[in-house]
Amino acid sequence: MTGPLFPGKATGGQGKNLQVLPETYVGFVTLLRKRLRLLPLILLVLLPSLAARAQEDPDMPDRLRLGVVVAADEGARDRVEPFRLALEEIADLPVDLFLLETMGEAVEAIASGRIDYARLSPSAYAATHGLCACVEPLVTAGPDDFPARFHAILIARRGPEKTTLADLAGTRLAVGSRQAVTGYRVPLANLAADGINARTHFSTLVEVSDPVEGLKALLDGRVQSALAWSTLAGEAKTGYTAGTLNDYYVSGGPGFKDIEIVWRSPPIPYSAHTLRADLPDTLKRRLRAGLMDLRREAPDAYLAIEPDLPGGFEPVVHADYRPVLRTYEDGFSALLDPSGG
Repeated sequence: MTGPLFPGKATGGQGKNLQVLPETYVGFVTLLRKRLRLLPLILLVLLPSLAARAQEDPDMPDRLRLGVVVAADEGARDRVEPFRLALEEIADLPVDLFLLETMGEAVEAIASGRIDYARLSPSAYAATHGLCACVEPLVTAGPDDFPARFHAILIARRGPEKTTLADLAGTRLAVGSRQAVTGYRVPLANLAADGINARTHFSTLVEVSDPVEGLKALLDGRVQSALAWSTLAGEAKTGYTAGTLNDYYVSGGPGFKDIEIVWRSPPIPYSAHTLRADLPDTLKRRLRAGLMDLRREAPDAYLAIEPDLPGGFEPVVHADYRPVLRTYEDGFSALLDPSGG
């Protein structure tokens, strides 16, 4: 080398001396050597955790895109904000909020990958899966502390003996419109899965405006059975906790004790907090665990996303939506819409 490692004068033309004492240099080198000797030990401690983290989160996204259906709710962004903030904390990621006008828009957005997370209805979840098979459910919410499920049911007048589906062959059945989930689509598809084609088993399918109207038609003799829905949880004598029977009981309608349930569908979750299936499993587990605790840890955030179902979240899997998934399968399309429209 042509010059000293630490020159005694600054070379920048400042006219100032930069004094470096020998003992300072020696102390610096000694400290550096000690730290270098510690480096293997530090790496031995840190590398396993760093490697585990890299292995655990290799595909973790930079952000999470949340879609919420708001319809005409002008204050939706402020209302949903507590849930968005809670989701950020649970996911340990920034969460971007996308406001969607309809459930159909939410289906298109998550199926196309424009959003990562959406709170869907059971039917919307089934429709999304039918489009792309690219989603999976995390949790569902319930109205109370009973299991967060409901059933499509078929009811008839109570007789001296238990009525069966075979007893109702050739009779009139009250159904909802072709778009009604529990009043038409789910029961017809799942009856067919049980071996009963409603179009041939019953003499006529009589369309009614809603399930309570179907129950009234049953009691006044216009039909011999009707489709409805119920939680089938709680007290049977009061029509259970929610559903058509409970609505009729609460209204004080006559003849409530004269009806019985002949058939029920498998249980159906109320909602589907849905995630893109291609997101990392680490994130899915983190979100499911955090959502399960949300009602207890942050009730305001929970009610911001589930104002009508205050009972809390329960974990769900794809198979839990089987009764609704059937309604989108080709094998049931002719039964649900014989016109092909």
